[in-house]
Amino acid sequence: MPTERDYQAAADWAEHEMQLQPDSATARRGAAAAQHGREALARALGGRPSIDPAAKPGEHARTRQVRLPSELDQQLAAVAAAQHRSASAVMRDALNDYLRVHPAS
Repeated sequence: MPTERDYQAAADWAEHEMQLQPDSATARRGAAAAQHGREALARALGGRPSIDPAAKPGEHARTRQVRLPSELDQQLAAVAAAQHRSASAVMRDALNDYLRVHPAS
């Protein structure tokens, strides 16, 4: 079964090493290509792996929405791009770090 590392390796190859015809009218480039590639892999391989190691089969991770000021959103996008990660992955790590330092009790 493919792992998140497998998905990331395929996405990194597609984003940085794969060669496209310069005059192609159908090739996707940049963020649109990365997103399309991840979605195609997920469909072909039966879905993305769970981000929750304790999740039961068919159980989906909880989705939360957050509104961000433009400057913070731009910083998030820059960090995610520099690390070749999704904004969601960066936010999950940041929230984990924050909650370790500031526990509820």
